[in-house]
Amino acid sequence: MLRIVQVACVGAMFMCGLMGSKALAQSESNHSAEEIRFCGQWMMEEAFFNAHPEERERALQDDLRLEWETEQFQDVNRDELIIIPVVFHVIHYNGPENISDEQLYSGIEVMNRDFRKLNTDIDDVVDAFADIASDTEIEFRLAQIDPSGNCHTGINRIVSPLTYVGDGDVKDLIQWPRNSYLNIWVVENANGAAGYSLYPSSVNGSQGAGNDGIVVAHDYTGNIGTSNNYRSRTLTHEAGHWMNLRHTWGNSNSPGDPDNCEMDDNVDDTPLTSGWTTCNVEGETCGSLDNVQNYMEYSYCGRMFTEGQRLRMRAAMNSSTAQRNQLWTPENLEETGVNQAPILCEARFSVTRQTVCVGDSIQFFDESYHGATGWSWDFGDGMSSNESEPWHAFDGPGLYDVTLTVSNGTDEVSATESAYIQVLETGAMATPFEDSFEAPELGEDWFMVDVANDGDGWELTSVAAFSGEQSLRIHNWSNNVEFNRDQLISSSMDMSEAAEIQVSYKWAYCFKGTDEDEDDTDDRLKIYASPDCGETWSLRRMHRGFTDLPSAPPHPFVFTPNGPEEWNAYTLSIPYPQFFTSNFRLKFEFESRLGNNIFLDDINIELLTASDVMEREGLNGMDFSVYPNPALDAATIEMTAHKAHGAVEIELLDLTGRKIWETQLNVGTPGIYRHDIPVAAVAEGTYLVMVSAGGTRSVQELMVR
Repeated sequence: MLRIVQVACVGAMFMCGLMGSKALAQSESNHSAEEIRFCGQWMMEEAFFNAHPEERERALQDDLRLEWETEQFQDVNRDELIIIPVVFHVIHYNGPENISDEQLYSGIEVMNRDFRKLNTDIDDVVDAFADIASDTEIEFRLAQIDPSGNCHTGINRIVSPLTYVGDGDVKDLIQWPRNSYLNIWVVENANGAAGYSLYPSSVNGSQGAGNDGIVVAHDYTGNIGTSNNYRSRTLTHEAGHWMNLRHTWGNSNSPGDPDNCEMDDNVDDTPLTSGWTTCNVEGETCGSLDNVQNYMEYSYCGRMFTEGQRLRMRAAMNSSTAQRNQLWTPENLEETGVNQAPILCEARFSVTRQTVCVGDSIQFFDESYHGATGWSWDFGDGMSSNESEPWHAFDGPGLYDVTLTVSNGTDEVSATESAYIQVLETGAMATPFEDSFEAPELGEDWFMVDVANDGDGWELTSVAAFSGEQSLRIHNWSNNVEFNRDQLISSSMDMSEAAEIQVSYKWAYCFKGTDEDEDDTDDRLKIYASPDCGETWSLRRMHRGFTDLPSAPPHPFVFTPNGPEEWNAYTLSIPYPQFFTSNFRLKFEFESRLGNNIFLDDINIELLTASDVMEREGLNGMDFSVYPNPALDAATIEMTAHKAHGAVEIELLDLTGRKIWETQLNVGTPGIYRHDIPVAAVAEGTYLVMVSAGGTRSVQELMVR
């Protein structure tokens, strides 16, 4: 369901333009399934004044003064470029909201494109407004120097659950001086809006400085990554508010209200309008053609600022209100580094994976700043590269230091990360593998990953165990962040001779509360398998709080299992050939939904060969084959039963284990049984035919051409 909440703005959405009704309908249908969030300026300004009622009258007086200054403003230096230093604060919790530097760069690029009238879709502006579409001569540049005078990327990354809220409190996490930088906070949820910013007059008082800047949702930032072209102009719209522009229908958040025809945006060349949430470029709501393609509309097809809006924004930037006039002085541009050539001051890099197996290729990425033009990589194994983003494979197990040296033709800087890459040998863990966690430390067989980096991941504990004296525990009772994830990942195992992999384990968990509580939590224990040393993971089993995860009754206090009866056990079978590789790995992941503690013990991993499976009774006196194999448009399964079996299940699965087809045969007497498999209805590829009888099962591959 499409839910449009008119409480605030993406106002400058971009997929409309000058188009006929058919094209317009197509454009709107392309996004009909996309939830559209608008701008939260009005909502958050009211929240600010409700929290600081003493600021409302002060803001009114400051607004009147700024309006008078705007009326008196003569843009005598019309060609003077106003440059605004920008700093991004990415507030994240290790989720998709932690967007890439490249996506942030695209956010700056879109703003500059729009403010400088460099957008290629400017030609779509209707004739009635084409002559007043304006190059504002305002430009945004990412800071190169921080408030302490140190070279900086202009991007800060802060881990905080406040990213899921995105209200005014997020600004308290980090803020650079507003008289030197435009602060932009990127979050998962901008208090329900796409983004918001307060007017200069609203934040001019003693309480306002800490609320100055723009908060924007990550998926409305830039036009790549988690965002797209359709949502890309939110920052353009919010920067307009930050420089004292109102919505084209006036100072409210009720587009479409006929009363808006009595309210102006204080810009002479934007016609009175009731406001739009659709892109009707021929719309007239107050007796004249509306400027529907204005960036300060909610029409999702912004293309332009007007000359009047240009004048109003430049007047705000020349005013002392909220210290806007201090941002673009020559001294501040020098101190923030935005008027300098790229300053090469730090070498930095990242990699696709830090733990790999022998022979795996991984890619290295240069993240040095600013303006590197030459690269020299030392991978610590005697090999090197001069590419900016090289691929490299390590031929031997061990820990490797990696060094990157970058240059720009004048300066050169280096960085070394010690023990940065861990290369696992093939089959580093012997099978069968058993671990009841009795050693003082986990050792080299396991890797613990604290996804949220909150310090509360899997840990050895002696307070409870199913066997022995120790187990693993996550102290989930004290966790107050939903969807917190902690992982326990094995080293590599050679499963190339397997016909089946069996993983058994025991765990203890209960709800936080009492039997009478209705708010049971849906915590989850997930088990993943990887055939390629952790490059890709496949979920093989999930134990949920609402189903089979609890092993004990709800507990109103910190949970510790009281004896073996408060533990659960499970044996996971992996019979799929795609996992029978020399670099198999296993991962246990606990996803917290704010429940109680969880314990894990007695992990056993076993490789079963084909003979092992047969010795385990196989199909207990039944053989089967599939022919023809490969199959074109028909295949048959033939089973030879040497005794009665009763109900026999036949399943066709894809290589992920997803069931494509199933049937059941009654094998009541010894004999030969045949059944057609509907391969004509499936796509070309490799499938698994699984036969289950008497509590045992066997699998064969089937190629479909």
